[in-house]
Amino acid sequence: MKDSLPRVAVVGRPNVGKSTLVNRLAGRRVAIAHESAGVTRDRVEVPASWGDRAFVLVDTGGYVPRARGIEAAVTEQAARALAGADLVILVGDATTGPAEEDLALARRLLRTTSPALAVANKVDSEAQEPLVSEFYMLGLGEPVAVSALHGRGAGELLDRILELIPEGPQPSLEEEARFALVGRPNVGKSSLFNRLVAEDRAVVHELPGTTRDTVDSVLPVEGRQIRFVDTAGLRRPVRTKGVEYYSLVRSMQAIDSAHVAALIVDASEGVTAEDKRVATRVAEAGKGLVAILNKWDLVPAGEREERFLDLRDELRVVPGAPVVRTSALTGSGVKRVLPELLRVHEVWTRRIPTADVNRVLEAATAAHPPPRRAGRVLYGTQVAAGPPTFVLFGSADPVASYRRYLESALRDAFGLDGVPIRLRFRRRHEGDRGRHRGRRRERSRPDG
Repeated sequence: MKDSLPRVAVVGRPNVGKSTLVNRLAGRRVAIAHESAGVTRDRVEVPASWGDRAFVLVDTGGYVPRARGIEAAVTEQAARALAGADLVILVGDATTGPAEEDLALARRLLRTTSPALAVANKVDSEAQEPLVSEFYMLGLGEPVAVSALHGRGAGELLDRILELIPEGPQPSLEEEARFALVGRPNVGKSSLFNRLVAEDRAVVHELPGTTRDTVDSVLPVEGRQIRFVDTAGLRRPVRTKGVEYYSLVRSMQAIDSAHVAALIVDASEGVTAEDKRVATRVAEAGKGLVAILNKWDLVPAGEREERFLDLRDELRVVPGAPVVRTSALTGSGVKRVLPELLRVHEVWTRRIPTADVNRVLEAATAAHPPPRRAGRVLYGTQVAAGPPTFVLFGSADPVASYRRYLESALRDAFGLDGVPIRLRFRRRHEGDRGRHRGRRRERSRPDG
């Protein structure tokens, strides 16, 4: 699926600095850049802009001719990026000159209809600029000399990009519903992601930890944009190092920027402590939650009902979070995922009238008055959505059990299942007492 912005695919053999260049052009560290070869595996889409123009950079894994195993899947993702690009940037290493892989890629680009641009990277000083002339042999016109690491030539490259890409409308990100697929490594996130977007957007392989970066895809659904983000498997920070550490950071950022997170659990293994930690991280970030029991086809038929009830209870970190049973391998249950995500997203963004909030609070506090030391709740109002946030006036912050009681009353009354609720308490000062009584007298005074 394509969104409305022009797409610029960044391709090349491994370890020529593609991800570093993408980060430089985007103006921020988005794609994982590391000195190890073969870090990028999926197509990673990064919004970028230059002047008043916006476009999407597509970082790809290293192109390897006659690749096998996971390298073949990575190369296939690069090929898909080429097919959907409005412009292709072929990145080479100026310090080594054009390699056979560069020449093979250039021949392939010359057979396509999309414009292509040769970039000689790692030209870190003026003394290295003569090395760029070797890249004329690629047949892609005048090459651009850059140093992705130091920023030399980045402005010239961005100018060339704008000359070659089509104009495109600028979508409003505020209109998007953003869903992040999160969970431990090897629970089937990328397979489910590909099912949801109806395209092989993420590399899928039996090797745990295949996804290292966040992978986006935008879908039009009923006149609005839906953004799905596949993330790397989340492990405890103390167990991560090197590339895995940067993957962890990207996954955490994906949760923070999402509206609702889909927590993928391997149903055949059950809920682990790591799964619960991820769910808690989603709740602490204030995001909606949908739990997905993937690999359900591997659960023995005679155990499914009892297993579902047990797993559902263990995953209720956010009260009322829906639990969906799926098999990304067969496609079973996948069609139920998007409706649940959209339903929780509607709850996450819901606004409740103040009069309705106070009606529920009055009934709740009348049935079970707050502890004496906290004081009586005089009135409350919703001050924010995403997640629903309420300020309650008159009471100090009560004990945790009474806070949970009020949260439950609001959740049950307004159907706020699957999203965290935030309550803030503001104790009334003595000077507020008369103003509150005055408001009460005004409300009770007859008209005329």
